[in-house]
Amino acid sequence: PKTGFLMSVLGIIFIHGNCTSEEDMWKILKKQQIYPGKKHRIFGEPRKLMTQYLVKLKYLEYRQVPESDPPRYEFLWGPQAHAETSKMKVLEYLAKINKTTPSNFSILYQEALKDEQERAKARDEDNTDIADQSTEGSPEKSPAASTTPVDT
Repeated sequence: PKTGFLMSVLGIIFIHGNCTSEEDMWKILKKQQIYPGKKHRIFGEPRKLMTQYLVKLKYLEYRQVPESDPPRYEFLWGPQAHAETSKMKVLEYLAKINKTTPSNFSILYQEALKDEQERAKARDEDNTDIADQSTEGSPEKSPAASTTPVDT
């Protein structure tokens, strides 16, 4: 249940341009009968879940909007969310619960495709870097790196 809740929250953030105000987040969650400060029967108190637990695990970032007086807050994807999921996976989740396909969210779908391409390119570059590093210190190129004992 917490994973489904997190995917919904990440979807809300994605739909709102990768950052959403706390006010907008609660407007949407209230439509799903999830209220701040009111214990949910499955995952407990949602504000605490989002602003403490999911922030601590780095799935969400919760920050004050700069120069807001009185202070206002906003949500963003955290580094753990970026590491474990993608915009496309979140869009697929949203499409599934809305009984549609990801391509029906055309602008979001294009952004998710671009994100997938960037992730693939980054993976390819990381793999190339790892392959380059593995040949740099090979025994063929560096006899001093040999682990064979040498009699003196």
